[in-house]
Amino acid sequence: MVSDNKALILESNYMVQFSNFEGVMDVTNHFKNRTKMLIGSILLFLFTVSIFGQTNIFSREQMIKDIDILFSTIEEVHLDMYAVYAKQQLTREIERMKSELEPSGDIFYFYKQIAPLVAKLGDGHTTVPPPFYSPSDLVNIVFFPVSIKVTYPDKEILVQSNYTQDTIIPIGARLTSINNRQAYDIVQEMMNLLSGEKDFFKIGMLDQLFPLLLYVLYRDSIFDIEYVYNQQMYSIPVKAFTYQKVSEKFLQQNELVTNELYNFRTMSEKSIGIIELNSFMNMDRFKAFTDSVFYVLQKENIENLIIDIRKNGGGNSPLVDELFQYISLVPFAQAGKIIVKYSDFQKQFYKTNYDTEVSNPNGIEIYENSQLIELRENHLRYKGAVFLLTSHYTYSAAGDCSWAFKYFKMGTIVGEETGGLPVSFGSMINPSLPNSGLLYGISHKKSYQYGATDDNIHGTLPDYNVAAEKALDFTIDLITRKR
Repeated sequence: MVSDNKALILESNYMVQFSNFEGVMDVTNHFKNRTKMLIGSILLFLFTVSIFGQTNIFSREQMIKDIDILFSTIEEVHLDMYAVYAKQQLTREIERMKSELEPSGDIFYFYKQIAPLVAKLGDGHTTVPPPFYSPSDLVNIVFFPVSIKVTYPDKEILVQSNYTQDTIIPIGARLTSINNRQAYDIVQEMMNLLSGEKDFFKIGMLDQLFPLLLYVLYRDSIFDIEYVYNQQMYSIPVKAFTYQKVSEKFLQQNELVTNELYNFRTMSEKSIGIIELNSFMNMDRFKAFTDSVFYVLQKENIENLIIDIRKNGGGNSPLVDELFQYISLVPFAQAGKIIVKYSDFQKQFYKTNYDTEVSNPNGIEIYENSQLIELRENHLRYKGAVFLLTSHYTYSAAGDCSWAFKYFKMGTIVGEETGGLPVSFGSMINPSLPNSGLLYGISHKKSYQYGATDDNIHGTLPDYNVAAEKALDFTIDLITRKR
């Protein structure tokens, strides 16, 4: 792959948004249904490494200093900061923002100022995630009492479930306004805060982030909701719920939030195995998992394998290579070319956080890769039909997985175009700002997946274009009909 060992660490693709820490990913990246996603997002706050007090107030001077550090650091580290948004225009907007700052503001206020400008860079790995909370902060926070799904491209807000007994909004109802704010405008305002190359990827994140961003934006504790159901308009006032209340409700229902990175089950009567990969993290666990799974597939003579990466926001690319050693019948590769920018800040970050010395001289280096990874001897290599499920949320290392899967003809893809692109920035570092403590991410690499060129401006396109939530049932039906 890369000729210089010092660059190997730069090959890792960390999960976009929220955090770079595996403990957090364990919580955020896999919930068996959308009912659990909101509580999962709340649990994320409990485990996050970045902890902010709600009462901290920052002066205008402190915020300006953080803004200057933020954008100067991005410019130093990023390979091509202005690839999407012109420098002159961004500079003008930064200066305007600084001139319009309030004399003081809390973490939410500051986040709302800087996140939209970073999002304009159009790089999902260069981002300011929403501020998180410590456990003690949760008692003072209230949440929207409804689990939602935002549709693409219409940006409609659909109800998935209710979280309190006193909230009675039919499942499938379309919310038209919340506290006299039009649903479309709310979605657009939230999307403006989120970094990503594609709008549908940002919308996919809202399924989990909606209650958090609603609080960050408006701080409402009572919601006057207007919605449409069966072509009739309704209006209902509902109260926000506390973390304690939603916790009690889930305990009463015996609901459990798992933190499985990956799981496996079989439908023996249909000769189908289903692997759910929610993150490409933890190589040791992954090797043990794949070895066990493919042993079962072979032992039970399972003829069809479904690999589900619809909820996978990324991880580390070497785990994808390990998966391919079980399902690819030909030599393969993920990256075809990698462009890396080395800088003093990036080197110091790796030294401080990973105890890794990067000796490459500052500047840009290009690593070409025309060599494929040979198949090792593997008596568990799978010979049946393989199906890969994707979604708009499939990103980073998971997006890379889907591209190589398709390019090397490992099987059939069912679902949606991936949010991750075959040519994209990645390998972010995640420092924090000195005054606010706010975390941010910066890409310092651009990767071209094998066979990809700058003309590939879309994600991996499925063989069967199916809404993500229907992709599994569609695939099972497809397999059944072919038998």
